[in-house]
Amino acid sequence: MTDSDDIERSWLVTWNLQDEGDVLRTLFYLIGDRERYEREIAAAEQTIDYDITPVHDGTFYAYVRERELEIFKRFRAAFARPSLVVVPPLAYRPHGVVDFDVVGEPADLEQVLDRLPDEISAHVSEVGEYDVQPGAPADNLTSRQREAVRAALDVGYYEVPRSGNVADVAERLGCATSTASNHLQKAEGRLVRQFVGGGSVDALDG
Repeated sequence: MTDSDDIERSWLVTWNLQDEGDVLRTLFYLIGDRERYEREIAAAEQTIDYDITPVHDGTFYAYVRERELEIFKRFRAAFARPSLVVVPPLAYRPHGVVDFDVVGEPADLEQVLDRLPDEISAHVSEVGEYDVQPGAPADNLTSRQREAVRAALDVGYYEVPRSGNVADVAERLGCATSTASNHLQKAEGRLVRQFVGGGSVDALDG
């Protein structure tokens, strides 16, 4: 569905596997064609039942009770370590990409890629201390990244024509120019992935 024009965005908000073996309960938040989504979810072989709740025009929740696919069982097993926490929501992107953050001990994080099923490839886009503030996906930046973006706005870095540069941002932040540039690139990369639809697994230790 995320490869079609009918669904603009899709997030897996949370899930529950308690007490029913292979039965998985999932809650999705979606932007797109609700009727088309409902037809597809009703026809899916693993679907047991579902409930669709409209929110606003073009946005809705989908609460789905389904039989867990074998590939997802093996995917979950890769993260089955005491220190690891998968941080929802998981953002579903075109071409089968799922973008999300993982928090945990560095040693356990390093082993995740080796434990993933062979059918799943993964890319780590960022590693560092996890200090993301809860909120809308657009706010999903570290505190230092937010400071860099605010400083860039203040000095006119995003104005047209541009009236400030990375050196001005670095001066505001009290850091090296290369460090300020790195903060801005990471912040811009996360925002672009979230809004344009690219994406990758973000593994962050904290």
